Amino acid sequence: MKDILVIHIGAGKHDPNKLKKYKTLLRNALSKTSIVEASDVIESSPLTNTGYGSSLNLLGKVECDASFITNDKIGAVVNMSCKNPTKELFRVFQYLDTLYESDETDLTSPVMLTYPLLKNLVPHIVDDDLVSEKSRKIYDMYKDKIFQGDYSKHCAIPHEISDTIGITYISDNETTIVTSSGGNFFKLPGRIGCAGVIGAAIARKKLDDCEICCMCSGNGEQIIKSKLAWEIANNIYNVAGDEYGKYLERKVYELNPKFYVGFIIILNYQSRVQLLYGHTTPTFYFGFRSPNQTRVILSSSDKMGHFTFGEYSLH
Repeated sequence: MKDILVIHIGAGKHDPNKLKKYKTLLRNALSKTSIVEASDVIESSPLTNTGYGSSLNLLGKVECDASFITNDKIGAVVNMSCKNPTKELFRVFQYLDTLYESDETDLTSPVMLTYPLLKNLVPHIVDDDLVSEKSRKIYDMYKDKIFQGDYSKHCAIPHEISDTIGITYISDNETTIVTSSGGNFFKLPGRIGCAGVIGAAIARKKLDDCEICCMCSGNGEQIIKSKLAWEIANNIYNVAGDEYGKYLERKVYELNPKFYVGFIIILNYQSRVQLLYGHTTPTFYFGFRSPNQTRVILSSSDKMGHFTFGEYSLH
């Protein structure tokens, strides 16, 4: 029986003084029995850049994007201001299922939605306590220079916080992939990141006897322009097992020589499940739970831009 949960909390530059907290966060999330419960743990933590503790936009507000794939069903909701974007994402699409289930309508249920414009249709959730002390401190420290147009010349916001988070759950009958993110600090209000674009931060492909899942995190604009998750999911199947690392390194840098990214690929065969990961960022933290093991991996690189690769057998 397959019961596999894979969670990453972003590719970026994690605070080395918080390693124990990151490990505890991942282990707590991996102990949950459902993807929504696991996402609640991740998104409620100020250690991640989604839900509570997200990066603040130009106006000092939290705006999160999220998307999902469940077998062949997909959906995305952007510009959410709520503590648990993944739970809200599923709630919105469950409502749409009831709205469009009638055989009397010729309308097709939407795939992508802007959350603020749903308030007159779907009962709205807007949480007021999304701004963490740390996010507020960073915002207040740099906002004057940003508004004066001096940011690019005189300051650089510390990129300690990671970017997009992702979760994949695989059972015998169903695979679900979700992703959410608060985006980058001082983003323009309304900016949509890779977590809101299917095929950018997440993708799924079924080829012969293999289901391929991919989750990406890092520079959102680079990931969107490259359709990175979709590119990887569509091409990795034909790569020989002993060539995965070399191929993925070449692929990433062909798409963008300065790619700032981390990704996880899950190859789900009938008799085995394999996890591949890679990143060009200083760190990439993730973990997985299978019937036989639970592991947390805090991957790091000492050299900026260096491609780091690894793989694990999950089943």
